[in-house]
Parts: sequence; structure tokens; C-alpha cells
Amino acid sequence: MTTIKALAAPALAVVLAVTAAPGGAVAAAAPAPLVTTGPVFNDPTDPAKQDAIFGQLSRLIDGAVPGSTVMTSQWAMNSDWLAGRLSAAHLRGVNVQVLLDHTSVDTAAGAQSYGKLAAGLAQPSTATSWVRVCPLHEACLAKDPNPADAYYSNNHNKFWLFSSTTGSSTGTVPVDDVVVQTSANQTLWDRQSAWNDAMTVAGNAELFNDYAGYFAALSAAQRDRGLQVADYPVAYQAGPAQVSFFPRAATDPVIDVLNAVAAPVNGRPACFGNSPGYGTTDGRTVVRVAMHQISRVEVAEKLWELDDAGCYVDVVYRTLDTNGSDVLKQLTRPTRYGGITLHKLDDDAAGRTATHSKYLLVEGGYQGLPNRKIVWTGSHTYTYMALSANDEALLKYDDPAVHDAYRSNFWAQRAAADAQNAPAPTTP
Repeated sequence: MTTIKALAAPALAVVLAVTAAPGGAVAAAAPAPLVTTGPVFNDPTDPAKQDAIFGQLSRLIDGAVPGSTVMTSQWAMNSDWLAGRLSAAHLRGVNVQVLLDHTSVDTAAGAQSYGKLAAGLAQPSTATSWVRVCPLHEACLAKDPNPADAYYSNNHNKFWLFSSTTGSSTGTVPVDDVVVQTSANQTLWDRQSAWNDAMTVAGNAELFNDYAGYFAALSAAQRDRGLQVADYPVAYQAGPAQVSFFPRAATDPVIDVLNAVAAPVNGRPACFGNSPGYGTTDGRTVVRVAMHQISRVEVAEKLWELDDAGCYVDVVYRTLDTNGSDVLKQLTRPTRYGGITLHKLDDDAAGRTATHSKYLLVEGGYQGLPNRKIVWTGSHTYTYMALSANDEALLKYDDPAVHDAYRSNFWAQRAAADAQNAPAPTTP
């Protein structure tokens, strides 16, 4: 497993290590790989950082090695630039396979990008490069449990797979089995108005194959509707990574995570027993959530139970509930420890930004053990559709450095939310 080389952004230049050669000569060591494991975040409040994820993906596409394969499943890819980069990769001999939700072609920008990509992958046409679209108002793999209601299933995925890439057009060291799980759609809004993250995992063949298998299932069901499923109850462990896929009919992986946080820690009550440097200053577990939308009341109830048990629960959100206010009522109920801290980050007024992230951080007790630092991220919102009606992925990564990078991003989003909601100054 490749370790993290940088937390704020991937390396952008080849670093040459200088070593002493026989006879006293100085020789340059082999270039370091540009593709490393770790997260990338955009910052919509800073024009210089808005395109951080977009740039990361562009470089990985440009570095795809001839004969390798790029696979991506997207809810919306409204980018002529990425269509051009993928087409150029195809012309270099890369197998480019793109699976889109119908939403991606329902807008003028998306339809234009789709047309450019379809034309690019057809020059010359091969059986191994293609772009396909899920049926209108349907997911590719997930079978809508309530097709008569007003909520349509969709392919909500946002992951990228690179079987081998140097990380840029100038990179020289190929890295195999690269997975990028992001919260970002490839739209202008996602870059300029929304906070997003992208977790890159490099050199993990098990994880790559797990995602590739899911991509194959999505693609097969797009072509043969008889292969749709109402339940895809699989979670794959791959070293420090674990990935869960959707739809789910009987289990909720998010509830499973929160139940594991609620487990007693080494004989101590849940939420207590961490060492200095983990959780709160008095050793309580901290649960942080940055979430585009929460409508599952069961998730809200479990977060409340954790706060009432002594965990410190901190939530940045854009939207609560689909209908009604049950989630808001649950999250704002007082607890023995003061209640959940809520921060709304919504671009409901000009000049504001919104959280489009979908991550959960645990710093402290998990599965009965103290001093854990774990991240869950992906395309999966805490909505009923995301649970049972959509194609989604949820990636867990167990690494303190990755967690701390996400924690810094959470603090940045929380600060942005609090600044947006601060009372306007009064005129003396």
C-alpha cells in the first residue's frame, strides 16, 4: 500500500532523490511516483483551490498508460474538458469505459459533453472503449422498490478506476490499481459552489478489483434489465480500505457503523476511554459528519443516542429531511451532554457555498477499541433513496493521517457554515 505523501493535494512534480554513487559521483535515484494514497479537497471559496479534484482527475486520465483501462460511473459529467481528455486517452490506446446516469444527458451541458465523448470514443471505434447511459429515471443496477412514487432511482456513483497511470502526461512511474472515490459530480457547480472530497487509493489490487466487479455489474444491468437487483449486500475488506455497495434492502451500513461506535470500550461506557490526542480533551469519542442531505430518521436517532451517551457529535449539513421535519427535530433534541452541534452550509443566497460532501469521521471508540481514527466517504447520502433505490458506493479508510486530513477539511467547512450564518452586524 502506498503511503500518503501529501494531504492537501497530490504531488505535482517529479522529485529526484540525490544519492552518493560509487567513486564519489552523485547520481539521481529513480523518480518518485506521482500517484499516492490520500485525499484531495476543493475549496469553493478560493478560486485557486476550486479545481483541485477536477485537476487531480485530469492528471490521472492524462497519465493513463496505453493498454490500461479507465472506468468511471457518474451521476453527472458535464465537462467538455474531461470528454476531451478521455477521448485523447482512447486515441493513445487506453480502454475508456464510462457509465452515466440519464441525468447526465438531460441538461444542455451534459448532452454536449456526452456527444463529444461518444464521438471521441468512436474514432476509431473499439469494443473496449464506450460510454453508456442508464435508462431514464432508473438506476443501472438498483431496482426501484417503489416505481410508482415521485422519487426516481438513479446511478448516483462518482468513482474512477485506473488500472495503470503515471499521474500526469509528464509522469514517468506507472502506478497500478488506482481508485478515486469522490463526492463530486463533474459539473461547474460542484467546483465553484460546493465543498467536495476525493479519496485516492493507489496500489491496492483488492480494492480495485472490488470496484471493477461492481462496475461490471452496473454495466451488465444497464444492458440487461433482468439483472437489476433490489439488494446488493456486499462489503469487501482490502487492507485499510473497505467498500460497501448499494442498493440495500435489509441492512443499513451507516447504522452498522454507528452501532460499532456505541460498543463499550475496554470495559468503559461507550464514547469514553480514549487517550490524550484522540477525541475530546476528556477522552470522549468525536463523531463528525459532513453531509449533503440527511433524511433517514434512523440515522438521526442513532447520532442523537451517541451524543446522549457522551460522544461529541458535530454535523455540517446542507439539507435535512425530504418531507417534514422529523430529522431536524431528532437532531436538535437536548442530550445529557448539551446536544448535537449543527452547522448549516447551504448556497441558498448569493455568494454562499454548500457542502456536497458525504463523509463520516470517527475519532475515538470503534468496535470496542479506543483511539481509532477512521473515515467513511463516497457518493452515499443519508437518504432513503441512497439506501434502497440508488447505485452508490461507501468507502471506509482506516488510517490516522487520512482521518486528520478529513478533520481539517471538516473544520474548514464548519467555519464556512458558521461565517455564513453569523448575524449581520447592526448599525450603531
